[in-house]
Amino acid sequence: MPNTTARPTSAQLLFAHTRTLQRIAELHAAVNDMPLLEAADDQTFDRFFSELEDLNDAVDRLTEKFLENTRV
Repeated sequence: MPNTTARPTSAQLLFAHTRTLQRIAELHAAVNDMPLLEAADDQTFDRFFSELEDLNDAVDRLTEKFLENTRV
């Protein structure tokens, strides 16, 4: 049976939702700012896709935290 004291408040859900949207906007801006055509050489390619992996990891951590905060 769910424990009602463990349920997130509306404010916590709103904060998590807002933070998620901010992270998605940051990810979108970061990808848009990457000059992918310049990624043709190996060194630049590795750097850009390493940055994409870092962004993906950040989104994964945020998703995990969101799920933890919304579990009942």
